[in-house]
Amino acid sequence: MAKSKRMTATVKMTYTDDTDLIAWWNSLPRGSRNAVMKDVMREYIERHRGGFRPVLSRNTPQPCDLGRFTQVCDEAAWIRPALTDLPRDMEQVIQHVAALGVVQTTGGGVAQRQPTKVVDEAEVNKREAKVRQAKW
Repeated sequence: MAKSKRMTATVKMTYTDDTDLIAWWNSLPRGSRNAVMKDVMREYIERHRGGFRPVLSRNTPQPCDLGRFTQVCDEAAWIRPALTDLPRDMEQVIQHVAALGVVQTTGGGVAQRQPTKVVDEAEVNKREAKVRQAKW
């Protein structure tokens, strides 16, 4: 019986950069490493639809995705005006809530705010005199 043609693949790993891969490889039982490597390669082919995606080493800077970079720049540009407008927007919300005259109660219900007590002229004069006499 004739032997079928074979191809051998060699992988070079260094103990400084690929320690994790070497430990994983050594943990595989002998006799199953070939099948595991074939599974890994088939998974790669399936994930990348049969194409090749250049893999750069961990020490090489990854190329910049211009679409993603543009998106980040647009979002960062939006943040500054949003933060600048935040105090004004919060003031508008507070004024709106104050104009409604609605107060949230602790029970979760809504209670109508009571009108402010009107102080007569005699009471005003009495309070002013008390403030003048106070020693701060």
